[in-house]
Amino acid sequence: MGSQVLKLIVEYDGTDFYGWQIQPDLRTVQGELEQALCSLTQQKIRIVGSGRTDTGVHALGQVVSFLYDGHLKTDVFQKGLNAMLPCDIRVLKAERAQEGFHARKHAIRRTYRYIIAKTERAIGRQYAWYPSYRFDLAPMKKAAQFLLGEHHWDAFAKPRPDCRDLASTVYEVQWQNLEKDIFFIITASRFFHSMIRLIIGTLMDVGRGLKTPDQFRDILISKDLSQAGAKAPACGLSLLAVEYKNQNEVFK
Repeated sequence: MGSQVLKLIVEYDGTDFYGWQIQPDLRTVQGELEQALCSLTQQKIRIVGSGRTDTGVHALGQVVSFLYDGHLKTDVFQKGLNAMLPCDIRVLKAERAQEGFHARKHAIRRTYRYIIAKTERAIGRQYAWYPSYRFDLAPMKKAAQFLLGEHHWDAFAKPRPDCRDLASTVYEVQWQNLEKDIFFIITASRFFHSMIRLIIGTLMDVGRGLKTPDQFRDILISKDLSQAGAKAPACGLSLLAVEYKNQNEVFK
């Protein structure tokens, strides 16, 4: 059997990871997965994720692809990897992908959720941010509408040498005001380093009356990172789903 492309759907609790991308001497999601794959297949395998989540960010539907040259069946990958991986990473699904499939390059939409807690909590505190001040959600909702459409996100993204083009299209912004939490859900073609957390931090400034919705729009247009608010904590952010062109399935 020649090389084949395999695809994994992975869930992880990002609390104790230094993000997705492998880094020397640091615990990362990519590093743990590649180490487990090496043990399972006895091959050196390099994986690609649909997005590089930052330190402390979680995922319910991270999509992973890699080349494999061997005879193990796909169900062996799910069971075998879960037996080797730490408990804060689970492989939810393993399957053979179309030839040439690339988890990052072929993704057309990604959906993230940020959770703002209404009350302070002990249980579940690592999955939501509890701001210690009062805020008004109504102007935040108005300001968030300016996010829709294609923009250059220089005002809400920390630059990286490997990513100079910060253009992306936001397709949907949704608020869910629940009994105990407020969900902010955003779908876009691409996201950039700290982008959602900077957006949330700046929207909270609007909710506190420190900025108006129009000033939020002006910050977006300015492409000036220094005008953005403080970055919201990573704990509230999760990658929910990834959608691919020419595929009917959205992974959640």
